[in-house]
Amino acid sequence: MASCCETEAAAVTTEAYLAGAAVREARELVAELCRHFYAPGWVTGTGGSITVKVNDPAVPLADRLIVMSPSGVQKERMVAADMYVFSADGKVLSEPAAKPWPNKPPKCTDCAPLFMKAYQMRGAGAVIHSHGIETCIASMLDPGAKEFRMTHMEMLKAIKGHGYRDELVIPIIENTPYEYELTDSLSEAIAAYPKATAVLVRNHGIFVWGDSWISAKTQAESYHYLLDAAIKLYQLGIDWTTPEHGPVNRAKRSRSILNPGIPNECHAAEPLKCVVLDIEGTTTPISFVTDVMFPYARDNVRKHLTSTFYSEETKEDIKLLRVQIEDDLRNGIPGAVPVPPDEAGKEEVINSLVANVESMIEADWKVTSLKQLQGHIWRTGFEREEIHGVIFEDVPEALKNWNSRNIKKQKRNQELF
Repeated sequence: MASCCETEAAAVTTEAYLAGAAVREARELVAELCRHFYAPGWVTGTGGSITVKVNDPAVPLADRLIVMSPSGVQKERMVAADMYVFSADGKVLSEPAAKPWPNKPPKCTDCAPLFMKAYQMRGAGAVIHSHGIETCIASMLDPGAKEFRMTHMEMLKAIKGHGYRDELVIPIIENTPYEYELTDSLSEAIAAYPKATAVLVRNHGIFVWGDSWISAKTQAESYHYLLDAAIKLYQLGIDWTTPEHGPVNRAKRSRSILNPGIPNECHAAEPLKCVVLDIEGTTTPISFVTDVMFPYARDNVRKHLTSTFYSEETKEDIKLLRVQIEDDLRNGIPGAVPVPPDEAGKEEVINSLVANVESMIEADWKVTSLKQLQGHIWRTGFEREEIHGVIFEDVPEALKNWNSRNIKKQKRNQELF
């Protein structure tokens, strides 16, 4: 006679169950979460992945089916039918049908074996794998570190088992060419850090799990907040690892790229040829970007579009905005409103574009169409001397030092000196 567990396992793998409400809702949930996390840049470029267990109270959590997002798919455009369904022990029960070109053939995420480790070793109900830029950069602040540590931050309270005064410790594992090759090091980190609900992968991203999708989402958002805070504190020379949050000690600050007296240890064996500089927080205070540049762009959208409406540059800006807005409307993004055709008149088109741009800025969207328009508005502001640049006091000294060593200045997407 079959055991109770065997009977339950067989019941949840039937075609009727796979087509039922519980599995359908889990599929829809993963698609919704991918769309949600696309906006802050966690799953852009088809990267990142999300998985949840089917919510069926009649089945023990350990035996519930698993829904996973696929690989190589535009995450913000996914629908429920694009998902893979697995048994509790990792066998594929349902896979998506192929779509016409230019879509790629269906492929299960390479994260599947890593997700299974979180399910099996931690009894997780959901796992989120993010490629958010803050997760990547935070893992690079100390290239030799095996852990990320932080304490005395309010958002620590959103991490399971942590309070304001507790120390958060996130293990860091080294990246590999293929995600499935991370399986052993991830499982070792999970075993070595029983309190952890996340693992950072250096130069790559983060895996976060919780006992439900709500827990995983809440913690993932909090981890991203804390990692972003650490990066900003690092830029300000503030230590995020101690309760006092005082100045970073000199040993940590010796890596500062703006200190021309510090040798570049990574390139000590060969002459320095160029220096790559970011602007925000490196050459220029973050407050200048947030308090001056962003408000200027927001306040001058209408003025810029009105005065340059018929220029080829602005026509191209509007073309890109139309494509983005149409995509937002298809995906039900809040704040997106239709843009009338050019025949409706300049004023009507500009009114709708301004409404959309203001909504994108409010939501802090990182999309090409918005960034390109903002760049053109800022350029006009600098040309008209309505905006004046600000740099840290040690920047001129560093630039003079590099120039005296005949390190030439070049321009690409960022400044190269």
